[in-house]
Amino acid sequence: MSDAAFKIGQVVAFDRGAGDGHIRGNEFTVTRVMPLESGFRSYRVRGQDGVERAFQESQLRPGTAAF
Repeated sequence: MSDAAFKIGQVVAFDRGAGDGHIRGNEFTVTRVMPLESGFRSYRVRGQDGVERAFQESQLRPGTAAF
């Protein structure tokens, strides 16, 4: 998994798209780097609200906050 853009424990920001208004918060901590699936990488992330979600790498960018 060395080709992953983000690592476990890293704070990332979520770039909202249409239909993503229900997702609370903007920054998340990476909890798991998922294996490539159909050429795309996904990550499990946890927000400050404690909810864990899965996002594709293309939806994330480096964050600024420290949890």
